[in-house]
Amino acid sequence: MRKLSVLVLVLSGLLLCTATAQTPLVRLAIPTTERALTPYTYNTGFPGWYLLMLIYDALMITDLDGVPRPWLAETVQVSADGTTWTLTLRQNVRWHDGQPFTAADVKFSYELYQKVTHPRFSGPLRGVTIETPDARTVVLKLSAPSPTFDLTLADTPIVPKHIWERAQDPKTFENPIGTGPYRLTQIVPDQFYRLEANAEYFAGKPRVDTLVLPIIRDATATFTALQAGQIDAATRTLTPELVAQFQARPDIKVISGPGFVTTLLLFNNERPPFNDPRVRRVIAGVISYAELVRTILLGFGKVGSPAFIHPDSPWYNSNLSGFPRLTVDQARQALEALGFKDSNGDGVREFPDGKPLQFVLLTRSGDPVRIRTAELIAQAVKPIGIVFDVRALDSDTVAQLVWPDFDVCKGRNYDLAIWGWSAPVMTKADVRGLFHSDCKLGTLNVVGYANKALDALLDKQAQAVNREERKRLLDEIQKIVAEDLPFLTLFYPDLIFAVRPAVYDGWAFLKGEGIIHKLSFVKR
Repeated sequence: MRKLSVLVLVLSGLLLCTATAQTPLVRLAIPTTERALTPYTYNTGFPGWYLLMLIYDALMITDLDGVPRPWLAETVQVSADGTTWTLTLRQNVRWHDGQPFTAADVKFSYELYQKVTHPRFSGPLRGVTIETPDARTVVLKLSAPSPTFDLTLADTPIVPKHIWERAQDPKTFENPIGTGPYRLTQIVPDQFYRLEANAEYFAGKPRVDTLVLPIIRDATATFTALQAGQIDAATRTLTPELVAQFQARPDIKVISGPGFVTTLLLFNNERPPFNDPRVRRVIAGVISYAELVRTILLGFGKVGSPAFIHPDSPWYNSNLSGFPRLTVDQARQALEALGFKDSNGDGVREFPDGKPLQFVLLTRSGDPVRIRTAELIAQAVKPIGIVFDVRALDSDTVAQLVWPDFDVCKGRNYDLAIWGWSAPVMTKADVRGLFHSDCKLGTLNVVGYANKALDALLDKQAQAVNREERKRLLDEIQKIVAEDLPFLTLFYPDLIFAVRPAVYDGWAFLKGEGIIHKLSFVKR
């Protein structure tokens, strides 16, 4: 067996304590409710999952460079063929209720995610069997090798068997007991969460005693509160037009870096005319992506790739030619050739049956970047005879229309939407989740895209242990996606956060993901 990591690696850089002073209270604003903050009830990939992982732990954790390291596991060994992972667990780790953490909890958690579908945690555990020879040993046997299984181990929270085995319905169960650095001690619905430091945490007591998470749904209200000293930081990223203003204030610190989060234009691939890749290419061709970055992000971001993968990712296909580029006249001619004509001269084209090419473009309210993005896209398609009616709804409503109950197998009910995926989707290069037509595998395929030839490549890359082979397959996959354009990756915003350093200045920037994560609070 080849040894992936040992205790020495854990101690080098993750658990070394520093002399940072203890902070009594940090008020960290969040944009929406995360319900009970359990693995089955949190709402959002960001910040929801990151807040969840303040309460829970995983077997591994990604360091600040995005490299998985042991966490609840003390050592991790992988067989030469990549199908057997043997983990030795830490000693003396306890749940928040004082009960000991053991291998039985790991087995129970992973089998729970296999049994009760979860949009994020279930898919990567498909075909994995879990053995527990003793209380400190977990043996995971994969039906096929997985090149990103270490990231799965860092992504998947472990729940206490002695509590969750009593849950009749995990999707509504509300008992957030974890092993993590914080205990959830209070929820006032639609107002705030209170988390208290776990003084017995195996990595040492967190550097902030109490985290209060007020829910502030509106972006303007969030940053007004920050300037007024009513909050100390926000999970919401700073809008680009505020950067200079905040940088000029001595009481506020701006922290920024490239982000792996995405801003997308989703097409419902099951609804005409968006089921036709030729139509999707026409729409893609009249959007100015550089203009979106200049106008909306004020340059704080990168133009999207037609195949989703970020240019800073090691999996990016640098040979892609980019999005199609069409003049208005070329786009009009293309639509005309496809049978979409403006028969009555009102400026709006029609389907052959006379129905106008007029559609609802969903975006979430309280998010000025997404709202402005939707407006500019609507402006871009208007001259070619297509109408996008921008409709801003609360984030829960948008999510339910696009991703009902976070279950792709339940379908979708929308025309178009401005959407985004959090950084771990990019970190894993989770193309199978995004594009596979089998809803049990394409757990993030919220557009309903289907391409059987691509499915075969997606399955192959998901089992490629050899890095060079996976890169070759991912290059092929990106070529197909760039041609079909099931959705448009418009841009990758830089991650810009504003904090009050006099209150707390222990924030650490995680590559591609930002400052809202466990290592910003755990001594390192």
